Formats: sequence, C-alpha cells, structure tokens
Amino acid sequence: MQPDTPETHYDVLIIGGGILGLASAYYATARGLKTLIVDQYGIGNDTNSSKGLERMFRLMQDNESEARLAETSLALWTELQRASGKNLLATDDLIFFGHRDAPMTTEGNVHHIKKTMDSMGMPYEYLDSPAAIHKRFPIFNQAAMPDDYVGLVQAASASINVQEAAKTFLFAARQTDRLNVLDKHAVIQVAPLKDQAGYTLLTETEGRCVTVQGKHLITCPGVWADSVLKGFGLKQAPGWKIWKMSYAYWPLKENPPKIPIWFEFGNIDASDQGTFYGFPPLDFSPDRHNMVKMSADYTYDTYDTPSAIQPGVNPRLMEELVAHLDQLIAPNAVDATQYQHAGTCLYSMSPDGKLVIGRIPTAP
Repeated sequence: MQPDTPETHYDVLIIGGGILGLASAYYATARGLKTLIVDQYGIGNDTNSSKGLERMFRLMQDNESEARLAETSLALWTELQRASGKNLLATDDLIFFGHRDAPMTTEGNVHHIKKTMDSMGMPYEYLDSPAAIHKRFPIFNQAAMPDDYVGLVQAASASINVQEAAKTFLFAARQTDRLNVLDKHAVIQVAPLKDQAGYTLLTETEGRCVTVQGKHLITCPGVWADSVLKGFGLKQAPGWKIWKMSYAYWPLKENPPKIPIWFEFGNIDASDQGTFYGFPPLDFSPDRHNMVKMSADYTYDTYDTPSAIQPGVNPRLMEELVAHLDQLIAPNAVDATQYQHAGTCLYSMSPDGKLVIGRIPTAP
C-alpha cells in the first residue's frame, strides 16, 4: 500500500495500524472525524501483534470489568460482521479447564473466572472432573489430567478472523473519505501542542520528514510503546516486557473428535508455565485448511526493547509444547510431533498482564 498524501491537520491521529489502530480509525471516521493512521512498517505488515490468522474471543474473564467490556465488544463485532457481510467471528464452544485452585495467571484461573460468571449471571456449563471433561470433549485424554481438574464451557465464544477483520475495518474507514494513511512512516517525535489542545507528530520515511497535527491522539503502538511515550516524558513501568510467543499448526487426522476453543490452566505455581491453548479447525486461510493451531501461553523469550528481539521460535518451548500435547490430545486427532507453520507473535505485557486502556497524562 502506498502512503496517502497527508494533509496537515486532523481531528484524530492514530499511531499503529494493527487491529486496534484500524478499529479506532473505523469508529473515528464513522463519527465524522478526519483521521490519520501512521504505521512505521505499513498496514498489513508481519511484525506487529496482529499478525497471524486467529485470536480468541471470550466472555469468560477473571473480573467483572473485563467481562463487561467483552460483552460490549461482542455486540460491536456482531454489528460489524452483519454490516460488512464478512466472516469475522467463527463461534464455537470455549472450555477453560485446569486445577480447581490453580494460582492466578495473566489469564486468571478457573476459580476466579467461575466466580465472575456467577456474579454476572452469565450462563456456562460446569464440568466437575477429568472424566466429565473427557466425556464432553473426548479430544482431551482423561489420564493426562490431574484428579483436581475441572472445566467451564461457555458457548458465546469465538475465533476472530484477524486479517479479514483488519481489512474490513480499513475498507469501512476508507469508504467515509475521512481516512488518510502514512504507511512506512516512523514516528520520531510526539508532543502536545503548547498553545492549544492537540498534538503534533513528526514522522520520517526514507529521509523525508512529515509533520502533522491533530486534536486527539490514539496510540496503539504495541511493543513500540516506549518510543511513543517518550514524547510525553513518560516510559513504561519497570516490569513492562515484550513477550515473544511461539505457536504452530497440526494437521488433523481423518474423523477426529470435536475440537473446541480451549485453554488449560495447568500451572502449579504463580506463573504462566503450564498454561496451554488451542483452536478448532478454521477456514481462515487455504494453507491452514483442516489444521489446528496450538501453543503454550508462556514464554522463555522476554525483552525490554524491540531492538533486542531475536527471530525464530524457541526450541525449548516447542519441545515442551509437543511433549504436553502428546499426552493431552487424543492420538486419533493429531500426531503431536508433526507440526507445521511454526511462528512467533509479540505481546506487550504490563506487569500485571492486564490490558491498558486509558488516557496518558501530559504532566506528572
């Protein structure tokens, strides 16, 4: 995609053209606001946190505030899907299962999630033993699950078709004629305007600088957050890290058992080690047809800055993932040793592992 010819003044400036930046552009332009997206690698690049085919959508959260955000989000996803006619959500059962009293992880734990569901009156199905989990989903081997494993099944869950969603947000925003895009422009300076409300951005591409101003600024920079925050004299908390996650796809054998969206809380201490997840077969890409994505929800690769990131999957993690899947997943579904399309994704992780949605102060 070639950069658009930018104007000078906008209602909304957006840093980052991943799924969050594009969604922000869609809702801003729909409100009649002239909007600019700036992305240093270009929209649709393969380096941001929106890379890959699918993401897990769930109402099941370990606290009410995030569960209510998810409820609102589901309504918005459904509205966009119907308006666009695109396949953005593949609905399916989601099962959370694991130790009944597992310590908390970045995703919560079964006990706290059940408590949230009960307090909000959200429907779910409770599976009280490994035998009940296996009966409901024979894909999971009963013998591989400790005796204290329980499960929560929630039907209003889905796999998000990430790349189709990104294209849909972008197309809809462009249809308003209120969107400009600066592709492959790095933001090298961000500052509040001194004499009026608003912000100025200085961007650079191939030695050429462009300056733009806007009344409002939305930042969705992912792992490049510190480069944006420094314009305000701010930086991420000391515990903020970049997590490089590894994943792969497994070809399904003929006539496998039903595969839900799933997440396993198998940790025995207050860490994410022992947590795993997977998706059902999805038709989001021809080269992933009749395959399932599975991964560990922990990593051995953490970084403080994007410049330190090393490419490639982590061999140790992949060995642990294969060994675990070889026990957990029924052998008539996949051969755990025969994975394909291994890849990585970068997550920007706050110290408590929670989402950061809010206003950035312009003064201490």
